[in-house]
Amino acid sequence: MNNQPTRENLFLNAIRFQFPEDPKTFYFLHTTGKRNFPFLTHHNKPIELEEAFPDFKNSDKIYSTFEVETNGFTPVKIDLRDPRNFAFAKRYYNRLIYQYFVSKNFLIESNKITKDNQIWFRADRDNPYPECIKYDRYTLRVSFDKFNNAPQLVITYDRPTWMYKKSVAAIMQSADDPFSSIQPSAELFGKVVYRRKDKFTKFIVDKYSSISLTDNFDSNNAYPIMNRELINYLQIEFADEDENHELSSYKKTYPRNKYKRYLDKISAFYKIIDNDKFRKLINIENKFTKLNPLQIGHTNSASRSLMFGGNVTNYNPQIGVNYGPFQPTPYPSVSMLAIFPKEDKKAAGNLLLYFKNNYKELFKGLKLYIGRDFSFSRQYLEIQDTNNILEELSDFLRNMTFNHNEKIIAIYLTPIGKHTSDKEERKIYYRVKEKLLKYNIVSQCIETSKMLSVIEHDNTNTDSNGNPQKNFAYTLQNMSIAINAKLGGTPWRLSSQKQDELIVGVGAFRNIETNTQYIGSAFSFDNTGSFNSFDYFLKDELEELAGSIENAILKFAVANGKPQRLIIHYYKTMNHKEIAHIEKTLHNLNLDIPFYVLTINKTESEDYVVFDDNYKELMPYSGTYVNLGDKTYLLCNNTRYENARLNPYDGYPFPIKIKIDCPNDPIRDIDTATINQLIDQVYQFSRIYWKSVKQQNLPVTIKYPEMIAQMLPYFTDANSYDIDTNHLWFL
Repeated sequence: MNNQPTRENLFLNAIRFQFPEDPKTFYFLHTTGKRNFPFLTHHNKPIELEEAFPDFKNSDKIYSTFEVETNGFTPVKIDLRDPRNFAFAKRYYNRLIYQYFVSKNFLIESNKITKDNQIWFRADRDNPYPECIKYDRYTLRVSFDKFNNAPQLVITYDRPTWMYKKSVAAIMQSADDPFSSIQPSAELFGKVVYRRKDKFTKFIVDKYSSISLTDNFDSNNAYPIMNRELINYLQIEFADEDENHELSSYKKTYPRNKYKRYLDKISAFYKIIDNDKFRKLINIENKFTKLNPLQIGHTNSASRSLMFGGNVTNYNPQIGVNYGPFQPTPYPSVSMLAIFPKEDKKAAGNLLLYFKNNYKELFKGLKLYIGRDFSFSRQYLEIQDTNNILEELSDFLRNMTFNHNEKIIAIYLTPIGKHTSDKEERKIYYRVKEKLLKYNIVSQCIETSKMLSVIEHDNTNTDSNGNPQKNFAYTLQNMSIAINAKLGGTPWRLSSQKQDELIVGVGAFRNIETNTQYIGSAFSFDNTGSFNSFDYFLKDELEELAGSIENAILKFAVANGKPQRLIIHYYKTMNHKEIAHIEKTLHNLNLDIPFYVLTINKTESEDYVVFDDNYKELMPYSGTYVNLGDKTYLLCNNTRYENARLNPYDGYPFPIKIKIDCPNDPIRDIDTATINQLIDQVYQFSRIYWKSVKQQNLPVTIKYPEMIAQMLPYFTDANSYDIDTNHLWFL
């Protein structure tokens, strides 16, 4: 591992404990009959049961009352320190944790598979929704530190949730118009908190679809957890995190320090188990786990270097883009087509002039970012009826005169946001893009109301120095680099020596409304971050997945020669069928090369979070990575650098979790140099996100596939081969 920076003191959100020195006696029953006791399978049975029950088959179940002596059950001494018994130990300790918090009357939700316990704390103090009860949720996960060979409890602060104060019965009875098109139904309810008369549990959390089928179920005692469907039905104004993020892209605001908040939350939770009663159950240490220096590494400092126009290098995109794009749009003639509602004509005209000239002298105009002059199209669409947008656009495009020597970028002032809660409006937003794509027109959308709000704020407020604010300049800058990428240009690339290797990103997105899971693949790049192409298809189309990777290899080989290795950034753990298809592809191409699969979590890691105790903001240095054992790593990907001041506008992203495998040589250990290179590459690929100059924590190999997959379910003809797969039109 690399030397860690000076003044770094890292710890995890985990607390170590010790297994008992001596074997403990547990009670078991092997029977073919069904009993009302917890059961074990061959996955989590202790190794000692092979001798105690020699006729046990893998399909059998063994019941256990754990430490409770029970008539007819066989006592067996179990060594919890034996690594082969960890699955049983986890089940045992989860049971103890559950009983401990039940005795304190906490609301608990247990994971149906892992049996990890999520404990719910009522949080009335900072609840903005009086019609709901807010709960902070924490998971106490029994884990094993595979690097240091020690058991631990991982404390995670999960996202809060809200329970509606009225019962399911009250909601169902609230309908007073039998002919209304909006009626309550069971589909509104996901999870519910259910009040049950039980000697152990007063309240339980479960899916409504499951618990409503149980004996003696009473919907008067079921209180729904808020979800999108219920929020829309009740017409409650709930703040949406995606919406807040979208607002921040229009208005420059300080993000909240998540590290401080997270540590405050888990420290408060720790106080509940920091007592002798809990330590009699699980002998935990009295502090969070400090990291072993041997498990800490850092990416190469050169990994963050980017190359801009004139081959100028800089690690900060916001500075570097002022030198122009690394590669201008290849189209010598670019035309800007305006689409806007008639009432927004003045706003549209002003926006186009900002692109042509400047905005308050801070944004220097679009030409700087695309590297070409551009003109305004003589044609434009002034939408007469915003309830008829798609029809008006279709008519306009059918009658439009095209000049095949120019490339069109449409600037669309939309009255509809892509995060609108109205499903039909959301379809319209995306189908405008689809219709334009069918005519080979890429588009840049901006929500008019938000744009005008930020401009108004700029015009009526000053900064700390008394100067007029210029927040909208940052929005224009972000849109401009995205426009260059949509037009086939390269805003910037990695400052890396080109190598003969192909990087492919595969991501997924499940559309809740259509219950369709699309996969965006293969987003292929070379090691400098130069984009090649992408394909997309449905989740179960494994042959298409392999075929898209084959196409990516062939395209790469034509331009660069045979790749020396294939690197796949995958959104989940790759299963045997998926591996087999890729191996078959390599065999068919007669490519005897290693291929590495990096499983990268789509969301920031909130099971493991690493903190720097020597830094008041708690966020570790960018490029720090932690070996968790079992080829799994945490990578800190942010803008805190040595000898540089952190820009608080960049935010405080949590680390991402990466697992590295070499499926066509799974037995051989991956050498340290290769691991360092692969982690460096993930770090680098987070720096070529051409939708914003703001640093991202996830690599584009994961972000881009998800972005395209979010759009496709709304398209009328998502499988059409007419859609361009050689440009990043979806940015």
